[in-house]
Formats: sequence, C-alpha cells, structure tokens
Amino acid sequence: MGLQSDALKQERMREFYDTSSYYTEKRGNFSDAANRFKRYSLKNIFSIYYPSKNEKIIDLGCGWGNISLGLQKRGFDVLSIDYSKQSIEICKKTARKLGLDDSRFLCRDATNTKLKSASFDVAYCADLIEHLYPHIYIDLLKEVHRILKKGGKLILYAPNPAHYLEILKRNNIILKEDVAHVDYKTIGRVKK
Repeated sequence: MGLQSDALKQERMREFYDTSSYYTEKRGNFSDAANRFKRYSLKNIFSIYYPSKNEKIIDLGCGWGNISLGLQKRGFDVLSIDYSKQSIEICKKTARKLGLDDSRFLCRDATNTKLKSASFDVAYCADLIEHLYPHIYIDLLKEVHRILKKGGKLILYAPNPAHYLEILKRNNIILKEDVAHVDYKTIGRVKK
C-alpha cells in the first residue's frame, strides 16, 4: 500500500506543480538578482560542495534552476531535470534571458531519469527531498546511486524540520505553510 499510495500522491503533486501558481508566484528565481534568499541558499549549497570544472554534474529537481544557472554562469556543464513542465519552461526562459544554454534543462522524473548508469560525478538535490513522499524518496536515492559514478557525490540540501521558521510555516503562524513540503526528513533519517 505505501509505495502505491506514495506514487499516487506524488503524481498529484506533479499536477499541482504544473497547474498551480507555485512556480509563477513572486518567489523569485535566479534572474532576480535582488533575491537575497536565493543568493543565501546558493552560498550554503556550494559551501557543502563546490564542484571542479572536470566533474559531470546533474541537478535533480531543479525547480527554478538556481543551482544549474549559477553553475552555468561560472562555466560548468550541468544537466538539470525536473518533472514539472512549468519548472522546465521557466528555467529555459531564464537561461535564454541570461544568454545560457537552455537545452540543458529536461522534463524528467528524478526517480527514473532514463540517463546512462555511472555517468555523473556530482548530483545536487537542493530543496527537493521535502517535496517527496517516503517511498518516492527511496526511489530517488536508488536512481542517484545508479547514475553516479563510483565515488560520486550526492549533495542534499533541505529545510531543517526543527528550525523555528519551519515550525511556524507548518503551523501557519505568521508564515504561510508550503503545501508542497509533504515529508520533512531529519538529519538522522537522511543519514540512515
């Protein structure tokens, strides 16, 4: 029941991303240079791991494309996927606006990328895993293991469910709940 139930819920989530205003609301994207939160996030993500130029990189669940566009601006070749058509359209539009390669954004499911095994050195999953139901998260980890080269690096970046801002959001106190955050993962669960 769990896997099938999670798959159905995740499919409804995909529909939500493609039909709601999730990506079109004023949340900011990479082309919004004034967005301090996005710059802060990128700084934190790259402090976890900053790739070398010779590494083959994939950005799974790329959302607005902040990581991918940030790396492309710095001369990296990065492939970006998201299962939301709306997300990919926004990423491509932003890439063109910035004079970057829009062909590096593909509409694909991160749990079944259809990419060659052992073909990437680094996989970024930033602000993705809290959007995945438990069994889908396990499928993601299996797919990442398959597409990463031996010794490859998986970079996970997600909200801390115990952080006071996340608690306020989950309870709709001052901050609005993010309905797309369906399953927060604790650091203990991630390590396991």
